[in-house]
Amino acid sequence: MSAHLLTNGIIHSASDPYATAALVADGVVAWLGSDDSAALVAGPEVPRQDLDGAVVAPAFVAPWGTAADARDALRRGTAVVTVLEGWDARSRGQADAAPPAPSSRPAARTVVYRAPETVDAAAAGVWLPTDDGLDASSLAGLVAASTQAGEQAYLVPAHRDHTGDPDAGARAQSAAVAALRSVAGELGAPALGRVRHRLAVTGPLDAADRGFLAGIGVSVTVAPDAEGVLRAPVASLLADAVPLALAAGPDGDPWAAVRAALTHPDEDERISARSAFTAATRTGLRVLPDVPAARVEATPRLVVSAAATFAVWDADAVTVQSPDGRVAAWSTDTRAGTPLLPALDAETALPRWRATWLGGAVAAQA
Repeated sequence: MSAHLLTNGIIHSASDPYATAALVADGVVAWLGSDDSAALVAGPEVPRQDLDGAVVAPAFVAPWGTAADARDALRRGTAVVTVLEGWDARSRGQADAAPPAPSSRPAARTVVYRAPETVDAAAAGVWLPTDDGLDASSLAGLVAASTQAGEQAYLVPAHRDHTGDPDAGARAQSAAVAALRSVAGELGAPALGRVRHRLAVTGPLDAADRGFLAGIGVSVTVAPDAEGVLRAPVASLLADAVPLALAAGPDGDPWAAVRAALTHPDEDERISARSAFTAATRTGLRVLPDVPAARVEATPRLVVSAAATFAVWDADAVTVQSPDGRVAAWSTDTRAGTPLLPALDAETALPRWRATWLGGAVAAQA
């Protein structure tokens, strides 16, 4: 049996919020508990690693990205990347550009969505660029075709930033919602609900649109803009029962994205650290389609018998935040019974990545 015992850490686990040690065996979390009990579950032959107070938490899930992003993701504590095929080329305006050169660097697990003009039976779904010159009827036609084929569609801008045209993101988002409404009118809401399409939201979304997305089972992906600020109405989307996945911003730091959700420019749209962390980890797995190509060895929680896929972080401080992100209440009292997270206030440095484990082994480390 391949086993490792991690001790003297802070284990982010809802099943044991007081855990400071973890036993990893045969690719899964075999035990969680205290340092005092560790010697009872692991013999002296099991290798031990002193975490020296580091935080062990579920790895991040990047809900959109490229093949290059997947190669760099492990060093950002990210274990799964949704890859939009061809996005590398489209974002540079070069439809026929060659794919990135191979790299010997270990890569994160990938879930690939094919481009609409390609055929790939092994893809998890199809991504539909919403700002790529398609007219409204053509985009709606592609969504309808995906719905009828039972294939999840991911409506995402072809260009990750719109610095040359700040209104382009809003137009792309409006076009995507209009296409979904058109298909719902044609095929009915239950047809869309069975497929659970995905939508990138980059800006405001009114109550009617949020209610519509919730009614057809569409999940949304949000990310900080080039300035590191979230513009999407994250609290309102969650309140309206729309599944929300949080992506990293241009700097690629997932913790910066989590902090952006706590410091939304609209105080009514701020959410708690726990909600933001869930959106950046667990939700990205939940919204994947139920097809073989979308199944990865990752876990949304650190619990016994779950895949031992997680990241290790050095943090200057850990806290339990108030469930209401609009209330500046913080606590380090473990009696709260809530898993601790790194402090994300503006005065505290963001967590520093130490290692990423995939399937019970270290895949990358600082």
